[in-house]
Amino acid sequence: MDDRYARLESAVGELLDSVGSLQQRVAALEAGHHPAAGPAATGDGAGAREPGLGLLGARAKRDPYDPIVMLSMIGRLFLVLAGGFFLRAMTEAGVLAPAAGVALAFLYAGVWLYMADRSGRLGQSSGALFHALGAALVAFPLLLEATTRFKVIGVAGGAFGLLLLTSAFLFVAVRRRLHTVAWVTIVAAVPTALVLLLKTGVAAPFALYLIALGVATMWLAYTYGWTFIRWPVALAADIAVVGVTLRALTPEHVEPVRVVMLLQVVLVAAYLASIAVRTLLRDRNVTLFEVTQAALALVIGFGGAVLLARTTATLAVLMGAASILFGAACYALAFWFVDRREGHARNVQFYAALALVLVLAGLGLDLSQQWLAGVSAVFAVVAVAGWARFGRLYLLLHGVVYLLVAGIASHALEYGVWAIFASPQAWTAPAVVTVAVVVAAALAAWLAASRPQPEGGVPASVMRVVVAVALVLTAAGCAVGMVAPLLAGSSEGGVDLGALATVRTCVLAVATLLIAWGARHDRFREWAWLVYPLLVVVGLKMVAQDFKHSRPATLFIALALYGIALIVAPRLRRERQRASAAVSGQGQAAPST
Repeated sequence: MDDRYARLESAVGELLDSVGSLQQRVAALEAGHHPAAGPAATGDGAGAREPGLGLLGARAKRDPYDPIVMLSMIGRLFLVLAGGFFLRAMTEAGVLAPAAGVALAFLYAGVWLYMADRSGRLGQSSGALFHALGAALVAFPLLLEATTRFKVIGVAGGAFGLLLLTSAFLFVAVRRRLHTVAWVTIVAAVPTALVLLLKTGVAAPFALYLIALGVATMWLAYTYGWTFIRWPVALAADIAVVGVTLRALTPEHVEPVRVVMLLQVVLVAAYLASIAVRTLLRDRNVTLFEVTQAALALVIGFGGAVLLARTTATLAVLMGAASILFGAACYALAFWFVDRREGHARNVQFYAALALVLVLAGLGLDLSQQWLAGVSAVFAVVAVAGWARFGRLYLLLHGVVYLLVAGIASHALEYGVWAIFASPQAWTAPAVVTVAVVVAAALAAWLAASRPQPEGGVPASVMRVVVAVALVLTAAGCAVGMVAPLLAGSSEGGVDLGALATVRTCVLAVATLLIAWGARHDRFREWAWLVYPLLVVVGLKMVAQDFKHSRPATLFIALALYGIALIVAPRLRRERQRASAAVSGQGQAAPST
């Protein structure tokens, strides 16, 4: 046995000597002199200290894409791979113990990583790239096999080893400002992490590693301008967390729900914290990557939490509460801090949108539908009141969103459509929360119209029209719902469809007249947009319902009210147009006087 190991050591020594001799000969040929001339022939102290690299480095600096230099680097890469496969063959043959073979292979890869660092120090970017590529091709597949095939290290050791390898490679890239070495690291590390995740079946450590690597590449982009390397890592981190979430949703619960929710929180918090530090402390505007990744992280984090809420309600409530607190903090940043700085409009929009998403996600996790509707209605009034007071367009937008959420969660919008257009066999009165949403919509419409000439222009006008439409639909539905049981109830306990059609026509006609009358005032000028659509809707409804179900007596009432609306509403709208034309004419005549 001793003779066998002695022969092995002798063979390894001879192989290393041969590899070293080949490298010296290749370097000497590239340098343009005979190997016998030795390093002293260069006449350069640096060349004497590092044989064959001085002239090669100078040549690589002059023309890194020279064919001879590139072929030399590719040949050196194959030599590196040959050494790695030799160690693997010795390990597979049982000549080396698995632990010893893995250790020697890592040491071998470390030598070539050191060579990459040295090439970077000498300004040989192409040499550094090929040396780092060789080290990566040895080290990362070796870590994969050491974890999954040779079983030398466990899953935790594999994740920790992957972290150490990535840190070492990125350290060389940062130390020597080698963007290509950073790309080599990402291209090798990300697939290795994903394959380890799939083969080991333990996802959490490698998902956490990808999140950490994603944040690290963000800061590399912030500091050194390496902007593109953060995209694939962020995508891999998102995919890993999505995969972990789907595994937790399986009937077998492959992944613990608590661990999955922790990963979701870490994904959201890590990226948002980095973005906050850059935009607030470094006073920078948000970028496309930050907006995209923040949106994906929120969808994955809170969307996954909503899916998992049915299994662990307590964790979902805690996550919802944290989301609401962070949303309130984002509102404070957008309103008090970011909005007071010049040239940071994108940051205002980003933090405002982030606040809206966080608050809605938190409310959705913590509250039932009825409470969600009530709280959203209150938030809608508060947001539109903020718009009326400060004129910030995002507050009006948020008020519209909160109002729509309240209308959907309370089924107020659905009830309005049902009460106006359906043909029910039995009647259902509006719920209390539906009436509350109508009140909130009325207050929001009044407050939204408090600025006769909003700074938001067309977007502000469109949003004020949306509030008016929500008010008309919910208020008309509630009015029909309260009046119909009194006037359209049949003796058998059902619904008199003819009387119901007349009630609906009367309510819609009165609503059209009120809208047209309100549009005469400048602050409600957008309401004029609704006059003709409402008249068309009433006419179509009469064709579909009144003429089909109504009796002559009730049809007389419906036709009379609709005729009045057709005569009066357009006249009121025209008065508004004449008033606007007169105001614009005075404004044009003022400069000439």
